[in-house]
Amino acid sequence: MADETNNPPGAAPDKTNRKAYLEEQYRRKERGEPIDIEWVAEELQRVRHEQLARLQASQRNLRWLVIGSAILMIVLWARNGGILDKGGYISLGLVVIGLFAALVLRNAKRGPRP
Repeated sequence: MADETNNPPGAAPDKTNRKAYLEEQYRRKERGEPIDIEWVAEELQRVRHEQLARLQASQRNLRWLVIGSAILMIVLWARNGGILDKGGYISLGLVVIGLFAALVLRNAKRGPRP
């Protein structure tokens, strides 16, 4: 198997090349040799941190998309005379109640704030 780095054969790969070092740890485990547990644990923490950061960024972007869509829907509804008709005020009241309930449920899931 050709090594992608410039390390001589049999030498341990550079820890800065994460993929090559992880592959070397797999090979060492298969051969029954001890592996670098500390590095593997740190790598796992790095991967989890990156995964959490990406998830939070995706949720933030999705939240802005939903807010923008809701605003657009309200503008289109108002433009088509939703407020002026007889049931418009009732619909608007239901939307406000729904938003209030969503905020209350969202804060209830987070738990009490200190």
